[in-house]
Amino acid sequence: MKISKDKIILAVFFVLFLALNAYLVFIHEPWRDEIHAWLITREMSIPEMITFSRYEAHPILWNLLLFPFAKLGVSPYSMYVISYLLVAVSAWLFLFKTEINKIAKVLILFSVPFVYIFSSIARDYCLILFLGMIICVMYKSRYEHPVIYSLVVSLLVFSHAMAWGFVAGVTITFNIYEIVLKLTGKSRLSQKQFRGVVIGFAMIAVSSLFAIVTLAGERSKVLSVKPDLFTETVIISLITLMLLSVGLLVLCKGAVWKECIILAATYLFMILVYRTVYSGVIFQRLMLIPVFLLFFVIMALSDHLEIMSRIRLYFYILFVMSLILNRSILEFGTTVANDIRYNYSSALEMAEYIDKNYPEEDVFLVDSGIYAQTMVPFTGKTLYDIRYKANIVDSLYHVHDEDEVIASITDIPNHKEYKGKYLISVYKLKGTEEIYVTSDSIMGERFYLYYIPE
Repeated sequence: MKISKDKIILAVFFVLFLALNAYLVFIHEPWRDEIHAWLITREMSIPEMITFSRYEAHPILWNLLLFPFAKLGVSPYSMYVISYLLVAVSAWLFLFKTEINKIAKVLILFSVPFVYIFSSIARDYCLILFLGMIICVMYKSRYEHPVIYSLVVSLLVFSHAMAWGFVAGVTITFNIYEIVLKLTGKSRLSQKQFRGVVIGFAMIAVSSLFAIVTLAGERSKVLSVKPDLFTETVIISLITLMLLSVGLLVLCKGAVWKECIILAATYLFMILVYRTVYSGVIFQRLMLIPVFLLFFVIMALSDHLEIMSRIRLYFYILFVMSLILNRSILEFGTTVANDIRYNYSSALEMAEYIDKNYPEEDVFLVDSGIYAQTMVPFTGKTLYDIRYKANIVDSLYHVHDEDEVIASITDIPNHKEYKGKYLISVYKLKGTEEIYVTSDSIMGERFYLYYIPE
């Protein structure tokens, strides 16, 4: 069996990509959001995780993937292996199962979304890339396998709420569209195909309803809308990309109308989130903008290759613009460089320091679980959360309130039981003996070790 020259070239670049991502995973220090998900999985049952998802505003598919490893006491570094492998499979599908030009494939492979961001930082965003890429690869054959295709869409519901607009788009343009055609007597599907479409729609509907019900509630209101210039710029970028995509409808005489609806639904939902739920456009959410644009390009080329071949360049220009308009290229390069040069978080450094230098101490006070949780898997010490007056693993259910944390710290002198104890804090405190300070970090997780005199 002959292997084409193009596939050999792509395979070489794929191996280089795997090596680069492995290095970036190796140098990345765990930080609070990653370890928080790990601890939730380790300490809670599945029903408790479902209930607690309201605090997180995230579905629990990522936690379920971590579940067997966390419960068996495997190192939390196993979650980096999971994210690395999911991104690696996504990259393989992209290289060998899509209609993108081979030069464009290599350029995109070594940028957003495949390098670093969803592989090195082990969070649920990697599931969007993984499941979304499977949907893109199956897109052309979705009528042949409607149940399997819809099952993957159903799983995407439980990856991250930011994927819900994409889920809505692919459901509207496939399941709902075909059901409407059937009701109006215009369907060309066989009975078997239509049955598969209906079953698939039922799966997506049940998954969506379950996710919405479990995430809804007052506790989700810890998320807040704080409009700022950057958020507004991102929203303008999303609107601009939607308008530019409409140009494709003109160039291809309406052939990609379904894909344009999918992209519009995806971006409109993101805008809705930023406007009404949570305006924090953090790095990983920022990177989702070109990810969804790439899905759009892959699906359109997959379903309309002959028509799209002549205007393929327009697609690639759109993808590049999605990187430039929202500063993805700049943010990506800066974050990778900083992660190589500095600590992403200094919690591991502090955990190693107290274990080495204070073997006789069993309990250390910490000022806030949301930061100090990162140290838990890397030290045998008991970390006592002074805000919630409990072992830190028992305060996982609580939501961080910075004002109350600071109030707890200033109240330390009024507690005789704290005297003669060591305190680990992310805040620089006055009137307390400072013993050790960790290196600064990208995420601002620099820790101070204090001694509270008797």
